[in-house]
Amino acid sequence: MAPELGRRLLLGTIVAGSAAIVAVAQPTVGRGPGMMGGGMGPGMMGGYWNTASYLDGLKTRLGITAGQEPVWKDYSDTVTGVGEQMQALHQTMFEAMGTASWQERRNLMDSMFQTRQQASDTVHQAAIKLVAALAPAQKERAQQILPGLAYGHGMMMR
Repeated sequence: MAPELGRRLLLGTIVAGSAAIVAVAQPTVGRGPGMMGGGMGPGMMGGYWNTASYLDGLKTRLGITAGQEPVWKDYSDTVTGVGEQMQALHQTMFEAMGTASWQERRNLMDSMFQTRQQASDTVHQAAIKLVAALAPAQKERAQQILPGLAYGHGMMMR
């Protein structure tokens, strides 16, 4: 395979993998379970992701009470931290790909997929802890909209 073609294929795979990661925390406005949709949603500002705004919107939609605030904070801190970790990983990979050998690229991709799975699992566990503190109506809503729960645990459908 020509080096340039290999590079394009690998970068395409990175983009596809990145889309799957972002899907874990996608806005769900105007979508049903299992459906992908376009357009702007809570947290989107001119096409750029605003995690704080997105999480504030989820908090409002769930009707988080003062008594639920500590467990909500743990969940939102986890989602924010995972998002920052994944953004840093993508930036590092983007910078490294230009000069990396084929084997180094493959290793970077393997690492990215492992990190993505760990990130998904971390958000899922945080969501489970949050749901345990919610009222029945809130739990039902959370299953539809929360990253880590909605769509059957992100893109993995578990």
